[in-house]
Amino acid sequence: MRLSAKSGSSHSLFFKREKRGIDVDTGGKNAFKPLRVIVSELGYDCVGIELATEGKAQFLRVFIDMVGGISVRDCETVSKALGSFLDEHQDLVPGKFFLEVSSPGIERPLFDAGDYVRFAGRKARLRTRVPVGGKKSLRGTILSAGDNSVTFELETPEQGEEGVVEVPFAIITRGNLVFEEKADKGRSS
Repeated sequence: MRLSAKSGSSHSLFFKREKRGIDVDTGGKNAFKPLRVIVSELGYDCVGIELATEGKAQFLRVFIDMVGGISVRDCETVSKALGSFLDEHQDLVPGKFFLEVSSPGIERPLFDAGDYVRFAGRKARLRTRVPVGGKKSLRGTILSAGDNSVTFELETPEQGEEGVVEVPFAIITRGNLVFEEKADKGRSS
């Protein structure tokens, strides 16, 4: 959801995400600390912030949440506050970029060790910088996480391959939950 842009005012409510050529820099927890403080002061949880380059465009994505979920009006409130702050502090994100504020969604991104701990037992997809078991794209279940790595049970291990792998956070370029449709119990059709 793109609600404002540093390079000029842009208020479209929908954004088509381009999958190819994405380069993400989450910058660590402290890089965008002032933005996290603003989100928190507005009464929302800052799930994560990422600065991504897709093609020639740069996007600052801020994911927010709260008990009861997020509405378009919530995204607009946060976007206006962050947009004003970023206009006054242009050194925080140099150059032109689009500011996107949204909920993390049902296939929520995983940003840090705390997210992996919180969602242990859930299905996830990981992309890595270097191959793990011969693959850079892994799908499976988060078993546990420590300070430096996540223990991951592969959904479909190759023949002769371990079903459980230890993946260091340092090589994970992207992680997100995978939506699991639950069977509707007790209903007949």
